[in-house]
Amino acid sequence: MSIKAFVGWLVVAIVSVAAAVIVVVDRPTSTVDALSREPVFAELRDNPDDVTSLTISSRFDTFTFIRENGEWRAPDKYNYPVDGKDVRELVVKLSDMRFIERKTSNPERFDRLEVDDIDSADSEAVLVRVANAADKTLAEAVVGRPSARFIDGSVNGTYIRLPGDNTVWLVSGAVNVQTRLIPWLQRTIVSVPADTVKRVVIGSGNTAYEVVRDGEGDNAGWTIPQVPEGREFDARAASALTRGLASVTLEEVSPASEKPLPDDAAQARFETVDGVAVDVRLAMIDDKPWAAVRALYTGDAADDSDAAKAARKNVDEINARTDGWVYWIASETFERLTAPLDNQLIPLEKEKQS
Repeated sequence: MSIKAFVGWLVVAIVSVAAAVIVVVDRPTSTVDALSREPVFAELRDNPDDVTSLTISSRFDTFTFIRENGEWRAPDKYNYPVDGKDVRELVVKLSDMRFIERKTSNPERFDRLEVDDIDSADSEAVLVRVANAADKTLAEAVVGRPSARFIDGSVNGTYIRLPGDNTVWLVSGAVNVQTRLIPWLQRTIVSVPADTVKRVVIGSGNTAYEVVRDGEGDNAGWTIPQVPEGREFDARAASALTRGLASVTLEEVSPASEKPLPDDAAQARFETVDGVAVDVRLAMIDDKPWAAVRALYTGDAADDSDAAKAARKNVDEINARTDGWVYWIASETFERLTAPLDNQLIPLEKEKQS
């Protein structure tokens, strides 16, 4: 046999052995009947409405959400409201899990499937516990990475390990658990669509200026009455300013009593065509931009129209959400709401060039 032929046969042999090893390693130690897959958490599946607490633990953090009077809150974050939709979605995914296949009981393989000890330095595992009002566990598992296997015609599965058990299971359903607390909160602070804004006031005292809607409907533009003589306002900058409260979300939150804004905090006001005014106070605290928000109705107090009722309801909802809180907001929002008048004007250099 020539050396070339020998090398070829050797390569084939090596590949065959490697394939055999992979098959043995990936072969399940036992299999659940695909036609009668058992729920992983039967009690949760039978009683999903009994859930009153959800605890998430990882190497990054441990936090718990509590449901009271139909609302989810975060005791670890001053009892701030949690986005109930996200909690319900996770509970539903846990309740829908069904055993597919037993994978391994070898702890040396746990980290690859991300079901290792959450106290490990590089662990990506997440321990999830769901309980009822009596603190009885309805579901608890170390949730690992999603599987790339096709299950029931789609890529849809997750590796899990039950506490106190070294058996790793592939279960149905793709579950990705957020391990940071803040993304679970109701992050929207205020939302004032730009097309409803009629006037924006930035600052107070002698340095204050306003951006005012000029015209009606689709032909409406913006103007700044305080433009100095010989200068011209930048229509694009002014338009961008009116979107300043279109979608303001929190980066962090604190009770106002624990992080009071200074008396000389910057101010901004947004007034809408339907009679809603939103006042924002802003200040840098510990090198972070913080804001407090308050709404009021500026329309006719005697107006009993549906539009006026909707505006008053909007005011009440904003205040119910923001009263007593201060928020760390995005730097871009802070800078926009505290920008001096000169930022809304066309630079002199451009005016000279034109």
